[in-house]
Amino acid sequence: MTSADSPLESQLGHSFRDPALLREALTHASTGEAHNERLEFLGDAVLNLVVAEELFVRFPKAREGLLTERKARLVARATVERVAARMKLDAHVRTGGSLENRGSMPRSLLGNALEALLGAIWLDAPPAEAFARCRACVQEWFAPELAGIEEEPALSPKHALQNLAQAEGLGLPSYQLTDEFEHPATHSFRVEVELAGRRYPGCWGSSKREAERRAAAEALRELDPPNSEEEDS
Repeated sequence: MTSADSPLESQLGHSFRDPALLREALTHASTGEAHNERLEFLGDAVLNLVVAEELFVRFPKAREGLLTERKARLVARATVERVAARMKLDAHVRTGGSLENRGSMPRSLLGNALEALLGAIWLDAPPAEAFARCRACVQEWFAPELAGIEEEPALSPKHALQNLAQAEGLGLPSYQLTDEFEHPATHSFRVEVELAGRRYPGCWGSSKREAERRAAAEALRELDPPNSEEEDS
């Protein structure tokens, strides 16, 4: 890496030879410009390949079923979006239209951008180095997730919230769709949890089910902060 690298390139661990690839990876279709959908498609495949190889090497005695389960957890949308949020990609993703005026960016867009960045790195690196470069990036970006992959998956947020609500005599939580954003390239939903007459902060997701999971996790954080888990099962 050279001193001319941008802060983002330093964070990513890759210095782009073709800056246009970096710009495209961070451009959402709502801008009307060349956007990141094709790079996202490529990056998704690269992520699956890199994670599969990483698990194969890390766990030489693991059976195929266990490797498949762990890979599914690592490449799940919720995991990818959490990593993208941790990397603060919202400060770099370019959007247009009604998305430009929203207070918060749907996390699904951030996950898409992370995959697009991985696809862009694959194309930008010298062909003989592409896999190794992407593997190094995934190892760095997903370090906490890789370190904890042997742990048992947490109870899903919706089940955890329902169990907590019943134990506290609060009744059953209900999920209210409060907003949605539709574009030819993406569809996002905002859901809020209502429990015992109280509304909790809403969350966005690329599907209603995903938004409900996130909203349940948000309610858990307020109801039971020490024991609540991130939303990924």
